[in-house]
Amino acid sequence: MKVCHITTVHPAKDTRIFYRMCQAVAKHDVSVTLVAPDAFVDSLVQASQWNERIGKTTSRVRRTMLALRASLEEKADIYHFHDPELIPLGLALKAFRRRSAVVYDVHEDYPSQMLVKYWIPKPLRRSAAWSIQAFNGVGGWCFDGIVTADPFVQKDFQWCAGNKTLLFYNFPSPKLFEEAFLADRPKEFDLIYVGGMSERSGMFVLFDALKLLKQQGLQPTVGLAGYTDGERGWQSLKQGIQDRGLSEQVTLKRRIPFSEVPSWICRGRIGLVGLQPIPKFMKNIPTKMFEYWACGLPVIASDLPPIRPFVHEEKNGLLFNAMEPRDLARAISQCLGNPSVCQQMGLYGRELVQARWNNDQQVEQLLHFYRKLAPCG
Repeated sequence: MKVCHITTVHPAKDTRIFYRMCQAVAKHDVSVTLVAPDAFVDSLVQASQWNERIGKTTSRVRRTMLALRASLEEKADIYHFHDPELIPLGLALKAFRRRSAVVYDVHEDYPSQMLVKYWIPKPLRRSAAWSIQAFNGVGGWCFDGIVTADPFVQKDFQWCAGNKTLLFYNFPSPKLFEEAFLADRPKEFDLIYVGGMSERSGMFVLFDALKLLKQQGLQPTVGLAGYTDGERGWQSLKQGIQDRGLSEQVTLKRRIPFSEVPSWICRGRIGLVGLQPIPKFMKNIPTKMFEYWACGLPVIASDLPPIRPFVHEEKNGLLFNAMEPRDLARAISQCLGNPSVCQQMGLYGRELVQARWNNDQQVEQLLHFYRKLAPCG
């Protein structure tokens, strides 16, 4: 069986695409080629010879055309694409490669995501969301398989895709976090975070909570690393920290490579997930939560529907009211005031990742899904 993964937006070594899917599937003697906007060398996954040309092209339409040519050359049994803007490419593959199966991987709740994209003018965001919703419906009807990362998004496709869907969580591979966990380095931060940093992700709720704790005589150190809404978003964070007198407590870093994420997380005692109750986060499960647990950290997380099933209250973490700084301050104080209990929660979370919430088990499901769709059966 030959599988071709396609993206023109994500980097070649995107965590979900490259590590959780391409490499993991290739280890099971499946031929895997990745069409992506940058070249790479890997012993398991073959890079398309078109990758470098795709990466040098600034026009999204041109990128899609090049990706289509690259995909057709592969003559794969399964074409698995990862960007909503590649739905036309997927339809073209259905027309030109009738014996092949085409799979659309829906990483997130894209319609809701359009409503908060800072680079889309506000008057156009709702129209963008409707357009993506319509394209998703077309994809659900026309493609051979739909893969989602969250059950709430999977439910959105039930009406048009029926039983053609597969739920593939963004669970971590325990091996990737094992070395950092066993290194047992000194903890530099009381609280650690990695991911998107904005008002949407609860950064300013966190800052307000830290200000409240400081007034109570508690000054936890915090390490934040990730991406922002451009340079304006970065400056907004720095100003928010400075205005609350938190500069000596909070360390702010730009986005770090995935290979450095385990060691960064292990520099903290408690993992933070402060997502706010906007439509997007009412469906998407935060990946970082499982990465914290893989490193043996307890989690303090927003009490949102996608998060709630995974946080076993006071067993592997604590939930707080997402919009209430006082409730977050309470949870932080509770964890820091009980270090032994805090450590046990982290270790229990790690056990759950090793036993259930890991990528290794999911790969078997993906392989079974491919085999059902492949022309050879």
